[in-house]
Amino acid sequence: DVACIGAGHVGVTTMALMADRMPDVQFTVFDDNPSSICACQAGPLPFFQPGLDDLCNKLRGNNLHFSPSLAKTVQEAQIIFVCINTPLKSGGLGDGQAADLSSWDNIARRIAQASKMECKIIVVCSTMPMNTGKTMRKVFQAADTVKHEVLCFPAFYRGGSSVQELASPSTVLLGFDDTKSGTMAYSVFTQFLSPWIPQERIVPSNLWSAELAKHAQNAMIAQRISSANAVSALCEKTGADLEEVMAVARSDSRISDGYFKASPSIGGTTLMQNMKMVVWLSEMLQLHEVAEYWQSVIEMNQYQATRFTSNIPHTMGNVKDRKVAILGFSYKPDTSDTCLSPAITICKSLIEEGAKIAVYDPQVGADAIAKELGGYHAFSPLQVTFAKTAMEALNGAQALVLVTAWAEFGELDMGEVARGMAKPPFLFDSRGVWEVRDMEQLGFAVYRIGKPRRG
Repeated sequence: DVACIGAGHVGVTTMALMADRMPDVQFTVFDDNPSSICACQAGPLPFFQPGLDDLCNKLRGNNLHFSPSLAKTVQEAQIIFVCINTPLKSGGLGDGQAADLSSWDNIARRIAQASKMECKIIVVCSTMPMNTGKTMRKVFQAADTVKHEVLCFPAFYRGGSSVQELASPSTVLLGFDDTKSGTMAYSVFTQFLSPWIPQERIVPSNLWSAELAKHAQNAMIAQRISSANAVSALCEKTGADLEEVMAVARSDSRISDGYFKASPSIGGTTLMQNMKMVVWLSEMLQLHEVAEYWQSVIEMNQYQATRFTSNIPHTMGNVKDRKVAILGFSYKPDTSDTCLSPAITICKSLIEEGAKIAVYDPQVGADAIAKELGGYHAFSPLQVTFAKTAMEALNGAQALVLVTAWAEFGELDMGEVARGMAKPPFLFDSRGVWEVRDMEQLGFAVYRIGKPRRG
């Protein structure tokens, strides 16, 4: 039997894919949140990932189970995946930068207590902070139990496409201790994975490499996005076109073809949180120049967010009492995750300016949006409304602010949209969904990131 602690995106997706590939193995997911377990047991899932609900419906009750009991889940499993979130510290040394490892320490203690002297293979999954494996091993050693072996199995897939990417990963990284027991655990686990991932696709490493690899990857993705954002600001001031500039960069074989599009800011938990952890780690290791380098990437992201947000009232002249339609609230399409979404900053800024905003997202409900904006008490119901369709949000609006590039937004009849909006209609396209000239011909005053300003 296999257990998973954490019924979030990573835990449920990983267990569902493995259960689908290994029908003879029983997989049980535990979480401390009763509502999450109830939703996972009955469906639909408490979060959105394309294809995941259908997969869980197929497997639920067969070899995929959800349990509110940690003790039972741990006792019946030989392999235990740990897929929990790691917030940044909210006080003390490293406030807002260092990883708060208290949840990992707590889970390790609970596993040690529930194991009842049975040796387990503990697989640290998701994006684990540095020292996670070391922290858990210390707890197990102090508990005076039989030795549990800790492996690091970082999740490299992207939110919104995790089911497809996990179905047939090209390579995976597996970190282990270079000891006899560590090597044995690595061998057992790779054999266990073989119905899903052939052994030749598994890249072995030590624990430090496995932990740092994900952070390094995320830091370099954030660096690439921030580079595109920096170039977008130059384009808008000089009359250059970001798409044309990046087409040249993309043609260079020395530069991989990915993350060349600008954005209003980097969203999601992982990238910016990992960036801050890398900055803190560098400072702690006395690598001050390294810390300053990565800190500059964070500052560029903050600059881009401010630049796009402040451009809305600057372009419109005045937004007080004007209706502004916000299309998209999740940080990226094909997910319901709103963590650090650019929409949060944009909406809060417009609320402070006195605008009346109408928000629509196909997968994010009113309660989740209101929570990110500070709760329903933080704004007047006359100032913030939650639309059920894009057209409802757009009707009578003075401006359209596209935040998330959901496919349905690109399919809107923009002629109809323009006719239903207040005049003159403004269009702020943060994702490059619409061609500027086409929208101008429909009567929009258009601002698109990375495009030269016209008129």
